[in-house]
Amino acid sequence: MLSTIRFVAHHPVLRVYALLLFVSACAGGAMHPYMALVAIDTLHMSGQGFALTMFVSTLTSLVFGVTIGIVSDFAGNRRRLMAILALLGVAGAGLVWLVQSPWMLALSLIVVLPFANIAPLVFAGTRMEVDDMEPDEAASVNSIVRTTMSAAWVIIPVAVALVLQSGGFDVMNVWLVTALLFAICVALVLLFLPNTARAGSTQGGLSVYFSALKELTHPGIFLRLLAVSLIVAGEWLNGYLQTLVIKTTLGGSLSDAGFMASGVALLEIPFMLAWAAGLRRLGAVNTILAGAALYGTYLVLMGSATAVWQIHALIPLAGAGAAALLSVPLSYFQDLFPGRPGLGTSLSPIEGFIGTGVSAAIFAVGTHLTTYQGTAFIGAGVMLAAALMLVVVERLVPRE
Repeated sequence: MLSTIRFVAHHPVLRVYALLLFVSACAGGAMHPYMALVAIDTLHMSGQGFALTMFVSTLTSLVFGVTIGIVSDFAGNRRRLMAILALLGVAGAGLVWLVQSPWMLALSLIVVLPFANIAPLVFAGTRMEVDDMEPDEAASVNSIVRTTMSAAWVIIPVAVALVLQSGGFDVMNVWLVTALLFAICVALVLLFLPNTARAGSTQGGLSVYFSALKELTHPGIFLRLLAVSLIVAGEWLNGYLQTLVIKTTLGGSLSDAGFMASGVALLEIPFMLAWAAGLRRLGAVNTILAGAALYGTYLVLMGSATAVWQIHALIPLAGAGAAALLSVPLSYFQDLFPGRPGLGTSLSPIEGFIGTGVSAAIFAVGTHLTTYQGTAFIGAGVMLAAALMLVVVERLVPRE
């Protein structure tokens, strides 16, 4: 593990990629926790309008994320494309701060900010830099770089909250902070990212784009994507359930829920590094299955808890499972398309879309039929079924 960290730290391109991923994740961590508060409380958008805006934004983010991933494989200059996307982040967040109105927020969230997603380019570029390595070694590098995103989410929400509270700043200033962070991304790309543009693996064009989309629907690819998405859905489901179980079912406080969330996020970082080290021996599939087993066990134990301290005791288990499910699927997807990391990376936003949709469905059905803790059991069952599905698909269904 230490050798991989040193390799990333001393590599001129990977070092900048890791920093870019950290800063861009900070931009997301600065605005996302306050999105609903800004929209409804400050800009007086209706609850239904905000929900519709976020739903459409999710769809456009999916389309743009897949498109950016595919285009990165035949983009002649990824450095220039990355700078343009980061500039769109500056524009999208800056316009919300300057023109403080519901329609500008909706326009930015739906049309502008979904484009400001440099993560697919970073992940695709990272894989291209280590394409001469064995797949499991390359996956370890991917996981190390991916860890910087979790580090950002541990640091930036607390830092922004402290700055706003201590300085007496209005909550709308989170958009100024976001714009400045995207501006730092632009500077990092233009000043420090070496101009190592490579000709893409193929010539671009609509025919190539639609051909790539068709490859994503191949049964061998789609079934693997579906299995992983259903596994990750359990992690998304916990995002809905955790606070409700702690506060509503077990009578805890918001600080109890915050301690749980922060504790898990903090432990994700060392566990991600540990999984990265173990990838060379376990492989991506076994690591995902191990993460599913750990996280499924966590959901079962959360569903069985009778006191808040029992939930807090599960922080290491939740952190270990979440770390595998957050960091390893990307490498698994990229391995499905050797030599075209962008196409593999484009599966990640689809995984997120399916995972969030399935988790919302489980939550709706589960809370209608049973309690919040009963719904956690259902989520664990879905994860187990999805893990078995992944094993069967890997053994019986060819990838091509």
